[in-house]
Amino acid sequence: MPLLKINRDDVEALHLEGRDLSWIVTEETVGAKQMAIAVMHCFPNAIVKPLHSHKGIEEVIYILEGQGQSWIDGELVDFKKGDAVFFPADSKHQVKNTSGEMLVTLSIFSQPTSPDQYISYPESMF
Repeated sequence: MPLLKINRDDVEALHLEGRDLSWIVTEETVGAKQMAIAVMHCFPNAIVKPLHSHKGIEEVIYILEGQGQSWIDGELVDFKKGDAVFFPADSKHQVKNTSGEMLVTLSIFSQPTSPDQYISYPESMF
């Protein structure tokens, strides 16, 4: 039987452009088959690259620490600690940390996914 609880410190972070990403709820970690959750640490003043989308998958980022801005299909959305930002399925989106402090988010996906399944775009919106 898979674990029913996991600590972020038990998961090795992926080091990606502008951020570290720790996949805490996946099929591999806890047996989740219909969702995924990751913790993102976005470095001060960094841009999450690449601009990307998730085919058929909705995403919500809940802001645990810091502040920033999201570009979602042409719309800029400012956010801060305590906000939730919704990315509709198939939307092109990108995140920027607008402060000199670490931006920490909880990314909740409506279906299992991982960075190798993202649809990437060459341009940057920031």
